[in-house]
Formats: sequence, C-alpha cells, structure tokens
Amino acid sequence: MRAAVIAIRAGVFDGADNADAVVGAEASSAVIAGTAWRSDRNQLPWTRADAGGPVVLAVAGHAGAGASTVALAVAEGLAEDWRVRLVDYAEPARSGLAAASAIELGTDGAWWRRGRRGRLDVFRLARCPADGELPPLPKTDDAERLVVVDAGGSLTTALLDSPGSLVPGALVVVTRVTVPAVRQTEHVLAAADGGAVVAAVGPARWPRAVEASCGPRLAELRSRHRVVRVPIDRRLETTGLTGDRLPKPVAAAGRWLAALLMPAVPPPPRHRRRAEPSRTGPAGDSR
Repeated sequence: MRAAVIAIRAGVFDGADNADAVVGAEASSAVIAGTAWRSDRNQLPWTRADAGGPVVLAVAGHAGAGASTVALAVAEGLAEDWRVRLVDYAEPARSGLAAASAIELGTDGAWWRRGRRGRLDVFRLARCPADGELPPLPKTDDAERLVVVDAGGSLTTALLDSPGSLVPGALVVVTRVTVPAVRQTEHVLAAADGGAVVAAVGPARWPRAVEASCGPRLAELRSRHRVVRVPIDRRLETTGLTGDRLPKPVAAAGRWLAALLMPAVPPPPRHRRRAEPSRTGPAGDSR
C-alpha cells in the first residue's frame, strides 16, 4: 500500500488516459508507451539519414497536448538566428501543421510535402508510413540548417521505446496543466532523464491538484525555471494553425523556449548577433 501511494504521488501509472483538447484544433495524437507499435533504435530517422545540422524534438507528453503549436513557435523563435526546417512526423490526417504553410511547394521526394512559412521550410508527410516504417528526415542542399521535429504519435512511441533516443537539452515536452496530463508527461520526462524543457499549456497559476500530481522530474524542472507557460488562444482553438502569424503571447513563449534550448544547440554558422532573452521571460512563465 505504501509503495502504491508513493507511485501515485510520483505520477507513475500503467494506463494512459486522454487529456483535454488544447491550444489549437490539432488532431495530432501522441501515443505513449504501452501501445502495440514498437520500433528499435535502428529504425529511427536520424540514424538512417544525416539531419544536416542540430535536431530539436517537440514531443507531446500526452494526447492532444498542443505539440504542433509549440513546435511551430519554437521553430520561429530559433529562425531568428538559424535557418530552420520544421518537420512533422504525424500522419497526414492527424497533422496539426496541415494548414500552417503560407505557400505550398508540392511534394519533395517520395515521402514529404513541402511548404514555406516566412523563414521556415515546413515538411509534412505526404502519405502514411506502411508497417510502422518511419521515413528519414527530408534532404536539403543546406548542410547548416537546424531541424525542429514535431514528433507525432508514431515517432514519439518509437523514441520512448528506444532508451537514450530523447536527447536531454534538445527536447521540448508539451503538456496541458491538468492532473492526468502531468501524470502522463512524467513518463516522457523519465525517458529524457530530466534534461528537457517543458511547455505547459494553460494558466499561469497551476491549480493545487495539478501541483500535487506533479512527479519528481516535472517538479524539479519547475524549480529550475525550465517550465514555460504557453497561453491558450481562443482563435487557435477554433481555427487551428494557419498561414497567419501566431498570437503574440504564443510567439513570445516560443522565443523563450528557444532561448532555453540554445545552450544545447551549437552556435549558428553564420555571423549574426543573437538578441539576449529577457530575464523575466514571457508573461506567465511558470517558476
């Protein structure tokens, strides 16, 4: 009984319940450990193809966390210093970035559909992978481009089933500020060995029930100021991501997350002065 109580307080559960819908009308589902989909590390995309630069992963801590919105915000924040590719591994029918490009550029090879959004090249899967096969990252002629990956359900499961795949410091885990969400997110943080940055979608002040449900890893990240609040935007809830600019509070959260990730990313090859992040962070930064 004592062990069960400790496990409950730490958010360690066998099941994975669905959380509420989030920031945008995203149909992405992040399937966490315990599903029938399995993969070994040799099948992960960046072991089969050279990414051509640093890779930043945006992973949903639970279904409907809002990872696509956060991935786009982080990619745009990093694009202030880097040339960035945003790659969406969600199945086409579940992509949260389906309408995010301002310009569609057609298919790029057998796997990818390419678009353009400001400084970003946006790649989405053009077809569903067969038999759980994950395609390699799209190839470009630019070997100095940073890659931001919106992991999607299948890739998230593959990563969680492959110890050491989630690279500490180059990982953003997205969670809702709800009791079931933070409990499920603790499983993902365990795979990252505590080195992630967390995007918390919801209110600035966490309800007491949510704080009490935080596992040790999430609680530690909050104490280290590595949890950034991403406010809920009612327009995004209705329309989802489009070619329009992100709301200013969401974009500000993306820039703050990008600033936290920069120590884990090698300096950009081009000589460009990077703006210093504010000391206070965006409004509502969870501390």
